[in-house]
Amino acid sequence: MEDQNPDEHAEQHKMLPLPVGTFLSREDLLKHVRDFAVTQGYMVSIRDSSKDRCVTIACDRGGVYRKRLKTGENMRQRKAPSRLTNCPFELVGKKDDELWTLTIKHGEHNHEPSKGISDHPSCRCFTEEEVHIIREMTAAGKRPRQILKVLRQRNPNLLSDSRNVYNVKAKIRREMFSGKNMESLSASLGVGNVNGVMGEVAPSEQMENGVLMGESIGQTYLGSDVVKETRSLVSELCRHLYSLGWVLGTGGSITIKVHDDSIPKSSQLIVMSPFGHAERKIVPEDMYVLSSDGIFLSTPPLKLYPYGPLKCTDCAPLFLKVYEMCNAGAVIHSHGIESCLVTMIHPFSKEFRIAHMEMIKRIRGHGYYDELVVPIIENTAHEEELLVSLAEAIRAYPKTTAVLVRNHGVYIWGDSWISAKTQAECYHYLFDAAIKLHQLGLDWSSPSHSFVRNANGACGCLGTISKGLKAGSLGIDYMIEPSQRCILVSMERMTTPMSYLSDVLFPYASSNLVKHLAASYDSKETQRDIGLLCSQIQSDLEQGIADAVPVAPDYMGKDMIIDCLAANVEAMAQADRKVRALEQLQGHIWKTGFQNNELSAAVVDDVPGALERWHAVDIKVYTYSFGSREAQQLLFANSNYGDLRKFLCGFFDTTTGNKNDADSYIEILRTVGANLPEDMLFVTGSFQEAEAARAAGLEVMISVRQGNEPLPANHGFRTTDSLLEI
Repeated sequence: MEDQNPDEHAEQHKMLPLPVGTFLSREDLLKHVRDFAVTQGYMVSIRDSSKDRCVTIACDRGGVYRKRLKTGENMRQRKAPSRLTNCPFELVGKKDDELWTLTIKHGEHNHEPSKGISDHPSCRCFTEEEVHIIREMTAAGKRPRQILKVLRQRNPNLLSDSRNVYNVKAKIRREMFSGKNMESLSASLGVGNVNGVMGEVAPSEQMENGVLMGESIGQTYLGSDVVKETRSLVSELCRHLYSLGWVLGTGGSITIKVHDDSIPKSSQLIVMSPFGHAERKIVPEDMYVLSSDGIFLSTPPLKLYPYGPLKCTDCAPLFLKVYEMCNAGAVIHSHGIESCLVTMIHPFSKEFRIAHMEMIKRIRGHGYYDELVVPIIENTAHEEELLVSLAEAIRAYPKTTAVLVRNHGVYIWGDSWISAKTQAECYHYLFDAAIKLHQLGLDWSSPSHSFVRNANGACGCLGTISKGLKAGSLGIDYMIEPSQRCILVSMERMTTPMSYLSDVLFPYASSNLVKHLAASYDSKETQRDIGLLCSQIQSDLEQGIADAVPVAPDYMGKDMIIDCLAANVEAMAQADRKVRALEQLQGHIWKTGFQNNELSAAVVDDVPGALERWHAVDIKVYTYSFGSREAQQLLFANSNYGDLRKFLCGFFDTTTGNKNDADSYIEILRTVGANLPEDMLFVTGSFQEAEAARAAGLEVMISVRQGNEPLPANHGFRTTDSLLEI
């Protein structure tokens, strides 16, 4: 056997040269090193760190195993060898003049690269968001395998197993009964320590009358009047909701935050109703009290026969997610029959839409002329499995205060328990109204709530458009038969003159960009816009998009961040990119312009007459645009012909999908509840959009307007010179 040269052996364990340089933040430096190491088959970890000045990064196989138990005849011995090899690989990052500089101290490893990333324990660690989900589901009493199922739904590439989940759950339990947890509780209650000493909890984990005991200053607060009043309020509301039929049996639940002006809302205690007890018999002592991060602080006492043992509602993880994402003060989960049936009328629809009903005014952020849109998510066998789809619905519909669960019920929230209760009553009224309108053969989503007629003129579902028409221009004789009930109009080059967009709207957004961001920087709306922009910019940087520049970190100040955002937005606008982040921000800038009377909208002359004409014969009209739904409503509400929203049944934007993608039109058909693709006529000025809609099965017509791109020869689509011809 040939001897191997030691130098050659060392060369085998040497990573490719690590690119060194400077970084804007410590996190950027760490990500750079970790990502590069993984490509070479190695994994690194932080050995030593002074967060503000320096960080030492080493191989995760560095160091040697230290035996923590004394040797002895009966002592348990380690069965597997240690994976530590005292690897010398080491890098150092130092901060200098607000930048982090990376240098290599020792660039070689003394072991072979790993064959797979799963060989490294550090790759089986959970992210902060995953730990938060584990904490929430632990609070609801879920087992590791149930928690792991939800985590893998969110991240199919998750390497962790149920043992890793169990370890996190064990750590959470230790925190519950440690001085660290009581310090956290005291901080959440807005109470400091006394002479620098915190109360301690006895290691026996003693519980008395369902309340965590110990020398804790939080114990007094748990027995305070404000907590008792919230317990009583939840039990009273449970009985009230039972009388309405919303929480029959053991289904449905309610949670309210303990309102205390001296405590930030995000840190206020949470009171939740239990599961397994008829709500009509519920009393204040049956309530659970949780900390703001989902740790149980008080549980109900055991009940005598015939009542079974209580447990916290299965909705707990979902309640906590709503509190986190929506800054709510109360959440109601109803099993009211109307909230269940209304999701079954159109079984493929992902939204409930209703317009021109007085009760819409009582839903936060809505007026009489606004269309109410409530997302619908699919039901699952277990409540906690709804967590991912609920969070996605809230992110996709930031304006909503409710999410429907098909064949199940509805989650409704508000800033306070009064707001949540009021909106819940209005939502159930609207669900019930929609069902009764449907039973009468009336269309609940159209402004006039007129009869839905089939091809024979009787009340029924949507009909079909007349067939056999040849390609070419249409004369005034062409009319859509009454059986055709839906028209989808593309806004670009159709309803709004291109000159208005290019000469008025886009220049206004550009010139007011920095002013808008600076004036509204701390508002929730603008922070959501900035978050969306940062995600888009990060994606652009990873894809190497030209003119994309990194956003300055928070410590560099608001002005620097705004300058970076403005540079990216201007580049996106100059390239005429159709991305949601840009369109949403432009819509909010235009909204400010309309509110300040600095803008007035313009529509093409044939649009008002066509909308009024279609409305008169009970044809439902929807718009589809690259601009946000909010921007579309602003244009029609402030048009040079007055408020035209009364003629429209709904608005679609690119959150539904790209306009050149056939799947987007299939999704629109499902949303409006059309039985067949040909039940909808799509009118557009874009050949690419027409092809996509035709691929989805829609009837398509191209409107020929001045300034539109010329159509290819033998395009095969019907055309029209005016919407009034339809």
